[in-house]
Amino acid sequence: NGKSVNDKNLVIVFCHNKNGKPKIGFSVSKKYGKAVKRNKVKRRLKEIINKRYNFLNTKYNYIFLPRTLEKPVTFAQLEKSADFLIEKINKG
Repeated sequence: NGKSVNDKNLVIVFCHNKNGKPKIGFSVSKKYGKAVKRNKVKRRLKEIINKRYNFLNTKYNYIFLPRTLEKPVTFAQLEKSADFLIEKINKG
């Protein structure tokens, strides 16, 4: 049922919800690294999404999946990816 949008750093899977309030989930693969590294990227994503919560479309539920890369992704790169993908979802 869900759709997804992605770029080189992040994938967002979204699907319709019925209650008009977005649910947000974060999933980081074990391929990303050990627990410390996975938790760090989840904390960064949570902070980014908390700042942009008002820009999320209320008719969707979201799952944020960071991509596994050779180089670690910086906070600024994740922010840029999240902004781009949220805008892409909102445009339709």
